Amino acid sequence: MLIIVKVGGSVIRKGVDNLIKEVPNLIQSGHKVVLVHGGGYFISELMEKMGLKPRFVTSPSGVTSRYTDLETLRVYVMGMMSLNKELVSRLQGVGVNAVGLSGVDGGLLRARRRESMIIIDERGRERVVDGGYTGKIESANAEFLLRFLNEGFVPVIAPIAMDNKTGGPLNVDGDQTLEVLSYSLNPGFAVILTDVDGVIVGGKVVSKVSVSEALELFKNPEVKGGMKRKVYTAAQLASKGVHAVISNGTIENPITSAINGFGTHVTPS
Repeated sequence: MLIIVKVGGSVIRKGVDNLIKEVPNLIQSGHKVVLVHGGGYFISELMEKMGLKPRFVTSPSGVTSRYTDLETLRVYVMGMMSLNKELVSRLQGVGVNAVGLSGVDGGLLRARRRESMIIIDERGRERVVDGGYTGKIESANAEFLLRFLNEGFVPVIAPIAMDNKTGGPLNVDGDQTLEVLSYSLNPGFAVILTDVDGVIVGGKVVSKVSVSEALELFKNPEVKGGMKRKVYTAAQLASKGVHAVISNGTIENPITSAINGFGTHVTPS
């Protein structure tokens, strides 16, 4: 079974030891694994060390994202590929034949640069700003990725896409990367790993929801920040027939736990 996993930056920051130790067992059990990673916290740390101030914007739906000008893009690419190679090295250290990729490699992820975006400004009003160097992924080179999987590699993918017009790099969302790759590869599970046990409402983890229920969760005021994007991604995946899970990546055997029922499951309708 193919499992595509998004490893959030919050998981990387707290430590990926449990995740790294688990991957060899999954491979030995006959599973194929693709890892997509985040790392926004690391980009912010790098920027601050370089005297640059990270900037974040919020969409009208409440989703927060990094604003990426050219200077930020350069730091973003540098930081993400540094994390990418660190994860690959850790996996190689436990006997996993991992390969680190960005979406630029082999045209793996092709995106359209956002010419403009609507944000909520400091006064709470909608405003149109330049889109910077962020992109919306439009396609994935599934054949390129399948070559690695069929040769026994574990691809580790940084969320950097190739601009359809210029061929240059663009900052793309890690959850959207998981989403587009899942549409192309049709995995048994798409797992979004974060640093909490799932979507928490009323102090309890929401264990299982349908697509329509997930979209209602997206609107729930208790679901905030990055979790909003995760819930929306999971709903979109399930609507296309992919079983999506939002779960804790810091626990023991995080991927196996997720596919065995732990976390918040959004099931296809």
